[in-house]
Amino acid sequence: MVFPFLTEGNQKYETLGYGGMLDTGVTLFNYLNLGTSAGFYAVPKQSSDKFGSTQAKNVFFVPFGLKAGGTYYPFSRIELRGALSAGASIAISGDALHYQPWYKAEAVVGFRINPSFSVGLSASWLDYQFDSWFGNSLMQGLTAGLSLTYRLDTKKSSGSVSATAEFDDNVFPVLYTIYKEESFGTVYVSNDETAEIRNVRVSLRSDGYTASEIECGVIPTLPKHATQSLPLIADFSEAILNFTENGQIPAEVVIEYDLLGQKRTAVSQIIIPVYNRNQMRWADPAVLASYVSTSSQEVLEFSKYLVGVSRRYLRTGLNRNMQFAMYVFEGMRLAGIQLDSEPATPYDSYHLDASILDYIQYPYQTMLYKSGDKDDLGVLFMSLLQSVGIKSSFIATADDFIVIFNTEIKAERAANFFNSDERYVVLDEENVWLPLSMKSLSEGFINSWYKAVEEINYATENEEDYYFVDIADAWTMYPPAGFTSSENVALEASEKTVSDAVETAIVRYITAEFGPQIAEVQKKIVEEGASVQLYNQLGMLYVRAGMYSSAIPVYQLAAKMGSIPAMNNLGNIASLQKNYQEALVWYKKVLELDPENATAKANLNRIESELEN
Repeated sequence: MVFPFLTEGNQKYETLGYGGMLDTGVTLFNYLNLGTSAGFYAVPKQSSDKFGSTQAKNVFFVPFGLKAGGTYYPFSRIELRGALSAGASIAISGDALHYQPWYKAEAVVGFRINPSFSVGLSASWLDYQFDSWFGNSLMQGLTAGLSLTYRLDTKKSSGSVSATAEFDDNVFPVLYTIYKEESFGTVYVSNDETAEIRNVRVSLRSDGYTASEIECGVIPTLPKHATQSLPLIADFSEAILNFTENGQIPAEVVIEYDLLGQKRTAVSQIIIPVYNRNQMRWADPAVLASYVSTSSQEVLEFSKYLVGVSRRYLRTGLNRNMQFAMYVFEGMRLAGIQLDSEPATPYDSYHLDASILDYIQYPYQTMLYKSGDKDDLGVLFMSLLQSVGIKSSFIATADDFIVIFNTEIKAERAANFFNSDERYVVLDEENVWLPLSMKSLSEGFINSWYKAVEEINYATENEEDYYFVDIADAWTMYPPAGFTSSENVALEASEKTVSDAVETAIVRYITAEFGPQIAEVQKKIVEEGASVQLYNQLGMLYVRAGMYSSAIPVYQLAAKMGSIPAMNNLGNIASLQKNYQEALVWYKKVLELDPENATAKANLNRIESELEN
């Protein structure tokens, strides 16, 4: 239907005409339409006639030209089209002819019955000129009508959706937990359906190797014959840790989508390449944290045994974490675990090349083989420490793997436990951490400690590059794999042998760290004369060193000189030794001299409660 009311001097035409257009063309890039347009319109005249004929009732317009437009699909079955067309036209009225340019702007709202055929409503603006290009209309107006569209696809469609995959690298089993968020490749989804598809949801599954069907992503709309990529992620299960050699996993890419409002599912087969469970690259040294496990049964049993031994021999004056670490370290050594002198993938060269694959043992493997490279020993040692609540990190230097553990000694109190600030590392500007060389495992705790300090100082002074990784931080990116085995890998280290080795290490520690300070105070007593202050200072050094038998006579001398702190300390020592009656005597002496002494009051109440129980 044609409404020519916009024509200049619109009394030329009646209010309504009729006609139609036939458009043909091609669709490019799924949205752009280019083609030809031709048609026929009949518009009834009123009495006046510019052609000079009063006999003809209608003016017939026969336009032909070119058309360009676009199509948009806001919903599955709804299409919106817009187009501009122009060309030449013949106007016929009776025996009179006239030629003129014409222009048209059109909009269509259509409903797709199927991918090939749609019906809709159209509206347009028409302009047929008279002896001009613009500004002098022979007929101008609006149209409204019915639109029928048929699409012929020149490229054959299989009526399906498929997927292929490319992989950045083989999958590392030790990192299986991170692949739920970090992609290990790219999946390409191709639409060969008869129309665009919507709400395309892509997921991956593999029978026996995935714990769940995790979604890789969503494609809102995928045009026909188009391909779009998504990151490939998967929720792998622990079964992937069974790969002892390089292998492949058969998997399925599941594609759920809507086609013209109908839900459909397509499945494509892919093959995922997998490394063996022990392989990693040093591109990011933090990956090593995945091998550090506190949940494997072998680690828990051995660490529980060693800590149980340590609790029976703990010195209350010394740092607990340091003593626990001594028992774990000496327990590993005395259980027969040693450095492998000829590993297949030597740490010294492999950790310096991020492009090659290194072979790292899980803790249970090092316990089973009773040997490993420097990093293998470090992984086991850190696993044992973490399993008893001692935080650990590591430093990878050129030729050593150094484990450092948190003593939880505050940095400002470090002088109470160490003779020099070169003996430890302060992290987070808060706690004191001690380093231990895995290269020197066979030499015992103290030698390993001192050699680690030398190695760190040497690397720092010579500005050598080295890696530092905090295990707790690394676990946020690379969670522990927690791989264990059904094999019997129990380690044996007798309680007496371990406790004797630790006692030797403690004596060496006391001699090296407290000995110089004790000697200095003793020298002052000789040179300056006895005083309450010096006696208390000397007694405190003995207590910190766990040398209670040496501290008691020194505090007794200070107590004879009237020192209330010395009396309180004598009561404390007696209490630690469970000599409660003697402790009561000392606390009561303090209260006789200082009735308001809060320390003595609290301790006296505690001792009396102990005796009642």
